[in-house]
Amino acid sequence: MERHDLNRMFDALAPTPEQEQAGLDRLLQTERKVRPMKKLKKLTVIGIAAALMVISCAAAVVTGIDQRLLDYFGASPKQAELLLPGAVPVDVTVEDNGAALHISQVLMDRYTILLLADFTAPEGTVLDMDEGNDGINRGFGGIEWSMPQLLDPAGQAIDLNQSWAWHTEVLDDGDPLDNHLTLLMRMELEEGIQPEWNISGLALRGEDLVRFDPDLKRYVTVYAGDWSCQFPVTWQDMGRIIPVNQVAGQVDGVDISVTKCYLSPMTLQIQLERAVPVSLRSDNAEPGAYGRWISAINADRVTLTTKDGQSILLAELGGTASDQDSSTMFQLKQITSLEQLQTLTLRVGDGSVDIPLEGLIPAE
Repeated sequence: MERHDLNRMFDALAPTPEQEQAGLDRLLQTERKVRPMKKLKKLTVIGIAAALMVISCAAAVVTGIDQRLLDYFGASPKQAELLLPGAVPVDVTVEDNGAALHISQVLMDRYTILLLADFTAPEGTVLDMDEGNDGINRGFGGIEWSMPQLLDPAGQAIDLNQSWAWHTEVLDDGDPLDNHLTLLMRMELEEGIQPEWNISGLALRGEDLVRFDPDLKRYVTVYAGDWSCQFPVTWQDMGRIIPVNQVAGQVDGVDISVTKCYLSPMTLQIQLERAVPVSLRSDNAEPGAYGRWISAINADRVTLTTKDGQSILLAELGGTASDQDSSTMFQLKQITSLEQLQTLTLRVGDGSVDIPLEGLIPAE
């Protein structure tokens, strides 16, 4: 069965019958609808090569992580050193309609790409992004319109060919109703950056700053304009793959195996597989089976333990699921050296499995 995009947040409770049916209806669709996106002017090979030379020189000078990213992760200067392999200094400013977007840093591992940017409108402008409402989408043009593209050395978009999630978070800058926003844009890839991808740039679509209005049930424009841009990035994976093929427990009498995990100082990704596919039809003889399957693991059922016995707290980012396999992504609430980790424990149903974390292999 074809995999479909399901940006879902697992929780310990199974969904209501109405929620479950809505999810199943989406899974049973045979076509994936992709909103057409405005094409950006591509960078030439020479242009990207020259820009990469500039960024390499900048990297030699700018070796730190932006303090706002450190505050976001709650990281100390020592912990910041663990993120340096995935940090790319950027200094790109785009102006339109009196406002400026300045992108200052990209932070990447295999499954997560973070972009830090400042958006500044003219003095006296109120940029109301409804920051107190955690449950709405916000950013440039909505989710699909603003999905960035990874570029190859020729400036061509790399075909992701996988499920993804993309959202924008407004970081607290002390005044939610002034003319300035600090934006943290996050891209999550279900299958991760592939070894054959030769990533040399990133294209951001920045048309119209919007937020979703739950009362109007539509996106509203906070500030109109187009701040789309392209810039070079280089990628070095700071994580490791954990090869696993063990049964972790059962859901509804069906074995659930852990097939693979990935760890970086900031990300944990876990892939599960059912021995028997779950039925996705409404006449399923086991009501709620799909909900129990996608809720097989969550942050309360996963434990990362260090060599000194400390447990690293996790925040669930979401994931995707089909009738037989699923992937779930977590953010480590404490930036952690992989060398300090000892065990990953997963609890599925009444079972559990301890996965040793010594001798992690490079994620290639």
